[in-house]
Amino acid sequence: MHFRNDSEHHQQLVEELLQIFRQSGFRILGADGVPGVPRTKRLHNDGYGDQQDKAPDLYAYDEKSGRYVIGEAKTGSGDFETEHALTQYNVFLDQFDSKTGAQALFYIIVPSSQAVEFNTLITHYIHRDYWQSIILVSSKT
Repeated sequence: MHFRNDSEHHQQLVEELLQIFRQSGFRILGADGVPGVPRTKRLHNDGYGDQQDKAPDLYAYDEKSGRYVIGEAKTGSGDFETEHALTQYNVFLDQFDSKTGAQALFYIIVPSSQAVEFNTLITHYIHRDYWQSIILVSSKT
């Protein structure tokens, strides 16, 4: 039996979410660690948490809704509530299209066994005005 380390598990989640993005018809602009896809760019931090710009695991554009789409994978192995993660959530939810003003959609994929825990965390931590822009994906793997 093969036990995944956190970075392998994280990469599997990124690739699973990438497939969901492709099936949804999103134009993929960047992905972390996926051969043949450019790396994602760091997104501007307007003063949250550790003050550092953050690069999401996936970055795409949805022609249908006219919104950018940000994807992030979390393994649930102590990576939900770190200062880095909490800053990521704020930075990614603070992205707006400069032309249309549309807020980016924020997809987060977590192991199915961690979905309830993550949902509880995010609804306590993130202001309810942002909830409609968050799509929680429960991993199938």
